[in-house]
Amino acid sequence: MEVIRRARATDVEALARLFGAPGEPLAVALRELMNTPHVTLVVAEDDNGVVGTAQLTVLRGLAWEGATRGLLEGIRAARRGVTSALLTWGIDEARRRRCSRLHLDSGLARADLRDFYARFGFEQSYQGFTRVL
Repeated sequence: MEVIRRARATDVEALARLFGAPGEPLAVALRELMNTPHVTLVVAEDDNGVVGTAQLTVLRGLAWEGATRGLLEGIRAARRGVTSALLTWGIDEARRRRCSRLHLDSGLARADLRDFYARFGFEQSYQGFTRVL
């Protein structure tokens, strides 16, 4: 059974494995994110250590009449059950933080993921634009 908890600086090596990225850039980002009030970074942990992660960013803007919204991203997990636990955490935490909507940042390439996310109540609602800087 997984436990979801806030990420700690000591999780950087496990996060690097999940993201398949070098540890040092992640360590810098992790320190910054841990000190950003509107960002919550969590890990899923079982008896073998860290097996997943997710980031919830809570934003308030002028759009949607100043409503608060959440952005759930960076979900990485060793198995589908962990992903389910992280999605459930994100939905519950966004509700607790009084978000009026929760956006899920995920690619559209895999139909199985679209179906999986739909089971959690997510709908494909928009297409956006991205510019690499």
